[in-house]
Formats: sequence, structure tokens, C-alpha cells
Amino acid sequence: MQLLSQKFNLILFLTFVFLFCKTTAIAQHTDYVDDTQKQVLADSTKLYFIPDVSHKEMRWSKTRNKWFSAKLGFAPILDYNAIYQDNDSENQVGPQESRWDIRSARVMLRGKINFKKKWSYLLSYEYRGLDRKEDQAAFGFTDIKLIIPIGEHSELHVGKQKETFVYEMVGDAANLPHFERLLNPFFNSRNNGIIYRHFLMKDRMTISAGVFNQWPGNDKDLDEGATTFTARVTGLPKWENEGKTFMHMGIGVRYVEAENGVIRLKGKNESNISDNYVDTGNMEAKHQWNLNFEQLWSLENFSVLMEYVHNWTATTTSGLEQFSGFYVTGSYVLSGEQRPYDMKAAYARRIKPTGKYGAWEIVSRIGRNDLQTRTINGGINNRYNLGLNWWATQYWKAGFIYGVSNLDKNGVTGITNSLQFRLQWIY
Repeated sequence: MQLLSQKFNLILFLTFVFLFCKTTAIAQHTDYVDDTQKQVLADSTKLYFIPDVSHKEMRWSKTRNKWFSAKLGFAPILDYNAIYQDNDSENQVGPQESRWDIRSARVMLRGKINFKKKWSYLLSYEYRGLDRKEDQAAFGFTDIKLIIPIGEHSELHVGKQKETFVYEMVGDAANLPHFERLLNPFFNSRNNGIIYRHFLMKDRMTISAGVFNQWPGNDKDLDEGATTFTARVTGLPKWENEGKTFMHMGIGVRYVEAENGVIRLKGKNESNISDNYVDTGNMEAKHQWNLNFEQLWSLENFSVLMEYVHNWTATTTSGLEQFSGFYVTGSYVLSGEQRPYDMKAAYARRIKPTGKYGAWEIVSRIGRNDLQTRTINGGINNRYNLGLNWWATQYWKAGFIYGVSNLDKNGVTGITNSLQFRLQWIY
């Protein structure tokens, strides 16, 4: 009965999403976007070979009065994963299934509350994908947050939200060049907490810091949940030609208390449906520290995004254990567009195609997660990707990525070849 109920909820939810995809949108993002960042918002006056929505069709999806404004958003993402393994890979992680996957099905409500200094809010409810834990319900709230202005250059973010750590995580994952985040062992998708953000140098520099705890939202008291502290500092040392050429740099730290004396780091093979390829298992520990470096070079339609994370876990059995992960992603947009930079989020957003037939983007990536030490057999997974994205309209995107994974674990190297196809509509 529980399985039937979950299937019914999923069908009902997806029906609601796709029935109401005949809307206008200026959002095209899965997170809240400050409306002062006009360069990243969708231009729904554009017409494309692939039909899309208009302002007139979408008037029903938003409302405004003297107390508040509200706007609906949607993010359905559909994947197909084809997996091919050698014998060593199957022995390491088990056979991996090739199949369709509803990567995401999310409904969002965002807007402003009209106090003297306007507050902003974001609510999102979804069928959870990669961010879902094994013991987590298939449906639930992903974001519940308020953004409260403090003075002219500062704000507080309160509620269930993203932590301020790792570039892949802080913005719109669906709008990155690559499909999936690689550095999952080193961050938490959402957490309950408070973030302070400050903007300097005409928004060319940001400082963010947050404190988080899984309470409320679980069956534990505040002092029983694992407390997390994060901070992120970013800057734009290079900004030329109105942002056509820029360099983004950032550094982040993350401290996490052990929950019930245990810490576990694990990561899938850049696929929502794969098993964990790297996994430390439960480590008896006190806490962990993470240090992150991020850099994005954008030279008009060519960009390179790089990140590195180093982890120190203070175990009670084998002392200080160290783990790491990195990736380098290259992007070249054949039709000449680039990702506009959002100075408030310190993040490059979605490609907005200018031509009738959309924008085509070639993507390559190398990456590595190393959870292997002399005492911890978590494995080392090396990834190599090559892909093509078609940003068909302001909201539609289709793409495929071919990936090769070399997993060093249990004294052998297992090879997994994968083809991932994606169709998404982000409103």
C-alpha cells in the first residue's frame, strides 16, 4: 500500500507540473534570484524554433497586492542513464541499472513581503532526486527560507536552505555545464540554519557565513543534532567589457560535528540512480573540517570552472584522516553566448540563447574523489566526461554526456562507461 501511495503521489505531482507548464517565466532558476540582477533573468520576448511560453500565457502564475507578491515556478528534469561496466566494476559496486529517471520534479513559490524594507521568500516542494538520503521521504519541502535585508549591503537568510560551501552547490545545479555535482561527499544539500551575507566593492566581493543544525525537522533535540558552520568569501579580481570577460575566485570552509559519534563520506558516480562508488563507511569521529577553493574563468563564450576540496576528519580510532576531491570543467558555446554572472549569488547563471535555434555548448570535464587512506578503504573514483548541451529556449534544455569512471578500490580498477541524456524545463 505504501508503494502504491508513493506512485500515486508521484503521478499526481508530475501531472500538476506538466499541465501548468504553459506559463510565462522570468525566473528560469531553481533558487531565488535577486531581481536587481537583470542580466540573469529570462527574456520571454525571444522567439525560438522550439515553442515556449509568453508573458500573456503566464499571467495566472503570479500575483501582487499591497502586502506581498508571489510567483510560481517549476523544474521538471527527466534523465535516461545507460551504464556499461566491466567485471571488476560489478564486483566493486554491484551491477548498475540502465533506466529512465525523474531527476527532479519541483514546484516553487517565491516573491516578496512588502515591509518597509522588502523581505523575500522561497518555498519549494518536490520529488527528491540525488539530494535524497536513503531514509528520506520521496516527497517533501526542499527550501523554506526568508531573506531579510539588514542595512544597504547585508542580509539574513533564515530557514531550510543551501549551505554556503562549494560552487557546485550554492547556485543552480540544473544550469551548470555538467549534469551532476561531483563533490557530494563534502557538502550537504540542504540544512536548517541562518546565513549572514555582506556585499562589498559594488558587489564584486561577497562574504557569507552560516550556522546550521538538523533540528527542527527530525526527532532529536537541538543539542542532539550535528551542528555545522560554513563560510564563503568570493571576489571578482577581473571584470571587463560589462562582464563578457571575468574571473571569479572563492574560498570556503565547513566544520561539521559528528552525529552520534559517526561521520560518513560517500558519493555516487555522477548519476542519480547509481550506487555509491566512493564510501568511507561509518567512521567513529568527533568532527570534520573542509576547505574549498573555487575559480571560474569566463572569456566570452569560453569558460573554465575549477574546484578543489580537502577534508580532515578527526576519527577516534585512527587519528586524523584526510580526503579530497576536485574537478575541472571546460565549456565552449558555439553560438557565442556565455553564462551571465550573478553578483549577489557570486555564481554564473544560465545560458540565454539569442538565436532562433538556441545555443549549443560543448562540455568536457575531469574529476576525482579520493576517499582512500591506509586505514579507510573508501576508494578513488576518477571521472572523464564529454558532452553537448542544447539550450533550445530560455527555459528548455536537452543534452547528453558520455562519461568514463575508473574506480580504484579493493586492489583493482573497475571501469564504468555511461551515457546520460537529459531533458529539462526550468521556470
